[in-house]
Amino acid sequence: MVGSWLKLIQMVLARPRIAIREGLALSRGLRCRVSCRVRGIRFEAGRNLRIDGKLIVRGPGRVIFGDNVRVGMTVTPWTYSPDATIEIGSDSFVNGTSFGCQQEIRIGQRAILGRSTIMDTDFHSLGIDRHNPGTPVRVAPVFLEENVWIGAQVGVLPGTRIGRNSVVGFGGVCAGVFPANVVIMGNPARVIRPVPDGDAVEG
Repeated sequence: MVGSWLKLIQMVLARPRIAIREGLALSRGLRCRVSCRVRGIRFEAGRNLRIDGKLIVRGPGRVIFGDNVRVGMTVTPWTYSPDATIEIGSDSFVNGTSFGCQQEIRIGQRAILGRSTIMDTDFHSLGIDRHNPGTPVRVAPVFLEENVWIGAQVGVLPGTRIGRNSVVGFGGVCAGVFPANVVIMGNPARVIRPVPDGDAVEG
């Protein structure tokens, strides 16, 4: 943390406007951590959490951010069970993403998450008796590997796994397993082509 503030001082001297923005983002990150601790919310963050927008953590589960995570717009990592875990890897940018987690959502390092929805539960049964509280509801973990980019208005549904370096384009609805190094689009989402300079690898 001391190193971050020393870098910030150096930046103030060289690029004051950027330095002010970075300082405000770091201070919001610190305030968020303190606020969650005081309220008993199970939120953990590594070094240099930067919040440019708003981070609203709710629920009884754990939310874990790695080092150098940046938050833009309004991000809502919400859990619905004490055993639920949302984990976001280091050096990721989370920009307006909504999470709904009953069990497990894990995001690899260096991810870019746009204004999308990622959930590991359907919340309601697909059956006709969906209004019955005892009706089984699908819950399945979600795994996005490192350097995945999720575009705006994307839906990532329960049980989805996306391989490293892959990109999901605007409005895609992902369900199932997708390989590494591919561009994914559509509803239902499907592989369109390899990413530039990447060879598709079965996930």
